[in-house]
Amino acid sequence: TGREPGSEVALGLQLKHAARRALANCTTQGYAQMDTQWAKEFDQQLECAAALRLVDLLRARRTGEKVAVGPGADRLHAGLDKVISTMNEDPALRAQIADEQAEAALLATQFTNLHLGTINHCMFDAPQAECQNELPADQRGTAPLIGACQPDRCRNSVITRRHAPIWIAEEDDLTARAQDPTLSPPGREAVLIRLADVQRITRALRQEGVTP
Repeated sequence: TGREPGSEVALGLQLKHAARRALANCTTQGYAQMDTQWAKEFDQQLECAAALRLVDLLRARRTGEKVAVGPGADRLHAGLDKVISTMNEDPALRAQIADEQAEAALLATQFTNLHLGTINHCMFDAPQAECQNELPADQRGTAPLIGACQPDRCRNSVITRRHAPIWIAEEDDLTARAQDPTLSPPGREAVLIRLADVQRITRALRQEGVTP
């Protein structure tokens, strides 16, 4: 839909057709089954969307900013620097330095396993992923397990300016909860442990200036 002219109209008609079929009668399992080629296309579009989200970070990094904190921040910065170096060394790419699509294409190649998140981004590398420890051995290495993510500890995790308000809000909430006189000693200890983890990120955000 993002690439082909007139595709929004085609998509609307297809969705209308599917909705009418679903409401008129029960659809068969095969009717809604995902095609392997479509699944591949969908994955490619997710990669493109992730790369476009990185364009702003790339441009900020070009000015020398430290655009992220967290255990995986050095890897993110190294990848962005590599893309910048590639564009600077290639005359054709250098001429397109303000071309968002050209930048996104290079970023998609550099960050093939990037997963966007609400509180962090994951540059998924299975051997370094804390979430994989929760999975059986035969299921590890395919994709991040979001429910087991430890963004303040995992070496795949990066926290950017967009994530900062959530971390700061959680710090404020945990600080208030820790001062609640009705909190049980075990509950207070759990809150303080979590607060220390969160403050490790918020402190880095403030020190590096990666805040809104």
